[in-house]
Amino acid sequence: MNYKLQLLSFLVSFLFGIFFYFTSLLNHKIIKKHSIVLQYCITFVYILDISLLYVLLMYKVNYGVIHIYFIGVLFLGFYVGWLYCKKFRKFCKVKRKKLKG
Repeated sequence: MNYKLQLLSFLVSFLFGIFFYFTSLLNHKIIKKHSIVLQYCITFVYILDISLLYVLLMYKVNYGVIHIYFIGVLFLGFYVGWLYCKKFRKFCKVKRKKLKG
């Protein structure tokens, strides 16, 4: 695998990690109203779909080669999405308080 393809795979994995974070937030908001059995079923289908989407995406990018460090970069993207979403919420709360008061 050449370096351009590997860097593209890193970028795709990182961006998919951020996408995974925001879709998991959306999934959580949607399923919290349902029963626990339905929550587990929907979460199972969601995880299955997201993992198949990642495999398909990696297949299109680098012919389906998935190394362990691509999964690490995916989780790094998930963590970065979590950090920035947390900071963005705090920023919005501060701005809202300034506008009200």
